[in-house]
Amino acid sequence: MWNNESSMGEGGFMNDSMQSTGTGKKGPQNDKTIVPVLIKHITSTTGDLQIAGRTVNVLSLVGIVRHIEQDTTKISFNIQDDTGTLTAIMWLEADKNPAESNTCTQINTYVRVYGLIRTQNNQRHVLILRMYPLEDLNDLTCHFMEVMYVILKASKPTEETNLPSNSSLMVDNTMSGMSPEQVAVLEVVRSANEAECGIEKRDILAQVPKHIISRLDEILDFLLCEGHIYTTSSEDFFKAT
Repeated sequence: MWNNESSMGEGGFMNDSMQSTGTGKKGPQNDKTIVPVLIKHITSTTGDLQIAGRTVNVLSLVGIVRHIEQDTTKISFNIQDDTGTLTAIMWLEADKNPAESNTCTQINTYVRVYGLIRTQNNQRHVLILRMYPLEDLNDLTCHFMEVMYVILKASKPTEETNLPSNSSLMVDNTMSGMSPEQVAVLEVVRSANEAECGIEKRDILAQVPKHIISRLDEILDFLLCEGHIYTTSSEDFFKAT
């Protein structure tokens, strides 16, 4: 159920994952599968990045370009998602004009990046293998769902595949390993999913128990990072995935 490096097409994770049977044997050092991640997954670790028990070699992320800086050898992009900001670097070919590599990417546009994690001067960055702008913002939501799918699929016991699929089982799987406070906030967000923009932060504050209020930002960051919720019209409006 993992995407292949050769299938770095737009929105390709869910489709390609059903076609990749993984018949070839690969050692962990040669694993070239593409793993969807959030920026916080990259910036919060110092060693090898582990997602769902696997070492991430090639990753995909989706974010908005906040700054572009270029020189004769490379272009640096500051990319932000709901969980953080990092630098992604594109090295230029010796015979290529830097401006030619930047014609499709502008500040404040969403992009999908395929790349490798690198560390320089104790700072994490991503070496860009391929990057292109999103044509449909639904791909942003799709990316969050891909991240959540990978994490939940790896943590789901194999015995559960024979259990009947219903809403209560889906809720139990989503909330496994979460604290009561995190579950409470997720339930409040989920209760407003029918609204076009979801629920505003101030309305969440009004509905959660008082002892959660001081930790709400921390809990919302956790839910965003784990792919349980996402922002909609602004950073203060949330929906559950």
